[in-house]
Amino acid sequence: MRAEKGFTLVELSIVILIMGLILGGIAMPLSAQRENLRVRDVREVLEYIEEALQGYALANGYLPCPATPASAGLAATAGGGCAVQHGFVPASTLGLPGSRNDDNLLLDPWGSPFRYSVSAADVDGDGYWDFTTGGELRDVGMPDLAPDLSVCSTAAGTTASACGSTTTTLSSRAPMIVYSMGKDWASFGGADQLENAGATLGGGPSGTNYPVAADLVFVSRSRSGQSGSEFDDVVVWMSPLSLYHELVISGQLP
Repeated sequence: MRAEKGFTLVELSIVILIMGLILGGIAMPLSAQRENLRVRDVREVLEYIEEALQGYALANGYLPCPATPASAGLAATAGGGCAVQHGFVPASTLGLPGSRNDDNLLLDPWGSPFRYSVSAADVDGDGYWDFTTGGELRDVGMPDLAPDLSVCSTAAGTTASACGSTTTTLSSRAPMIVYSMGKDWASFGGADQLENAGATLGGGPSGTNYPVAADLVFVSRSRSGQSGSEFDDVVVWMSPLSLYHELVISGQLP
């Protein structure tokens, strides 16, 4: 009778090891691909949000205030301005679709609310924010409007209101900024990411205190996972000239 020949334990171990290496090699690129898809998706959503904000301004003559955790996704106004300068996209006011959390805040692909900041400039000193109050843009007049949000390529040398130098300044007159804090929103580090989230904002039904911007300066640069220089925020901002152009065409500015 012919003896049956099978695999030895050593041979099986080698096969299992090889299969593990192959699967591991496949899994890493797939994980990177999924992350790249999320980044692509968040950029598309941010562009859509920017268009919605611009559409709101064209219809009303001013930008909406940020939402707060307590405002249920609605623009939170107060006095002559907004309840906060740095908060979240007012998705309910804008009628935007998408996933929401327990505070009704619109979420990015990583489950963190989209942040939204708006200029609190009051050039004529009448107590009304120029960019979030009906009629103020027209009253101040296009030549005198001075949105005051800055976007820098690095946090190095920044102050609470300006970038470190002209060479690191991407914009010094942005009327609004919208951004996602990326994959590491729950445990972020690096000076550039901290520049975009130096304060916290809470008060909503969930009891969550969310990181938000603390001043007028933001950072936007290429993604990096290098320790101490991590950055995965995705930041967009509105050009003031583009906004003025559209407002003139729509008749909101003379």
